[in-house]
Amino acid sequence: MTLAGRIERLPPISRAALQYLKRIKQLPVKALFARILVAGFLAMAGTLALQPLFVGALVLTRQHADLPAIRAHITQAFADGVLSVDETPRQFIHRGGHQFTECTGLLVSIDPEPDPLKAALRPVMHSRYVGPCGEVESLAKGIETGERTDYARYWHGYRVYLWPMLSVFSLGTTRFVNAVLLLAATLYFFFGLRRAIGATPAAAFFIVLLSLTDIWRMWNITTHALSMALILAGSGLFARLYPTRRNLTLAIVVAALSGAIFNYVDFLINPPMMPMLFAFIVMATELAQPAPITRQAVVPAVIAAGFTALAWFGGYGLTWATEWGLAVWMSPDAHQQGLSIIKQITLRLYGVEADSVVPMYPLVPTLTMILQAFISVGSAVVAVFAGALFVHLRTHWQAFDWRRFLLLSSPTLVSMAWFEILNNHTQTHSHFTYRSESAAIAIVFAAALLATDAPVTLRSLLVNLWRVIKRRPAHATAA
Repeated sequence: MTLAGRIERLPPISRAALQYLKRIKQLPVKALFARILVAGFLAMAGTLALQPLFVGALVLTRQHADLPAIRAHITQAFADGVLSVDETPRQFIHRGGHQFTECTGLLVSIDPEPDPLKAALRPVMHSRYVGPCGEVESLAKGIETGERTDYARYWHGYRVYLWPMLSVFSLGTTRFVNAVLLLAATLYFFFGLRRAIGATPAAAFFIVLLSLTDIWRMWNITTHALSMALILAGSGLFARLYPTRRNLTLAIVVAALSGAIFNYVDFLINPPMMPMLFAFIVMATELAQPAPITRQAVVPAVIAAGFTALAWFGGYGLTWATEWGLAVWMSPDAHQQGLSIIKQITLRLYGVEADSVVPMYPLVPTLTMILQAFISVGSAVVAVFAGALFVHLRTHWQAFDWRRFLLLSSPTLVSMAWFEILNNHTQTHSHFTYRSESAAIAIVFAAALLATDAPVTLRSLLVNLWRVIKRRPAHATAA
């Protein structure tokens, strides 16, 4: 029997599957995966090359850090009302944010360990880590304690910034520098995103993001400010590179290196935000108007966006694995160090803490993040903008492409997956983990505008909303 005859005798569903595979082979998917494989090797090589640089940067800055000056500046910060033992500083401008994290970062930074390599790779807090603001004040004043808390599960790369800054400047001045860096990163990202997706979608994204997050006052928590500045600056750079070159190899390598650098300075604050933004930029570039939404366009776009996000997490995870390996290697009790790290990993996934019990059910973390995002007073601004967007979509409903909208919104699944996997951490620290969800909501607003083939400006959106509001009372009176 011929091959064609055998195919004809197959069940209908099998014949349909063969036809689908035949059509898939006509797409340039094989070449695409070959490029992804090469890019993956380059990304891994680049990420591994960064690891000794990370170690060297910590050791070098620790060698030149003026610890007595840093302790004096921290002590003065308490006296001036910039810091407070009760986590509510006397100076109003320095209040807010997660003061607990700020004091933790300072506590790690003044570890008096004389060996720079050991201080870099095995950071220890000279306290029980119960009230870090009170503990950092005591240690800064020279009050020693026999208590020790190992904190080697993070790189604590933010110390590369804190050590030289606090050696020279006060904490208050350092925080104002944080504000300048954060503002510069925000503007850089805005103009990069504007070039990538257009003025109005970029404006919509930023209106929602700034309204539903605390970026505007994050500067008083150094670790949070550095983390967010890196997210925005890195995403701004990606938004400038990818749309002009559309090179998947470059996207994967840049994403992996960005994930590695982010892990170096981050405190597990908002990891899913950057890969989500990278994936969104790729999707928006590949599915830009007026290109039709066809399988030949969608499959490469989804693959490119997906592997870009995966590359970011690959660089992020490899850097973390390197830190854990170094911590175990440097520890006098490698077995106990390894168990401590594993315990923290399981805790942050689905673990239960005695003093912080959260419901461990599917979708609860995601719903919690959505609710947390809309607690902000900026929700009123988002509501107004949502009304303006609704009026625009209703007027141009025929120009709205649901498939394009869903595809452009799909990168928000990155944050959702992170929330669900790190169930405990997401809910326990919802007061700052929610920022990634705010960015996801901002993506949905931008995607709605990108999916509507009707040019519009921010001003016209608001003007049209105002016209609708003004018309309604007149209609009601006539009725």
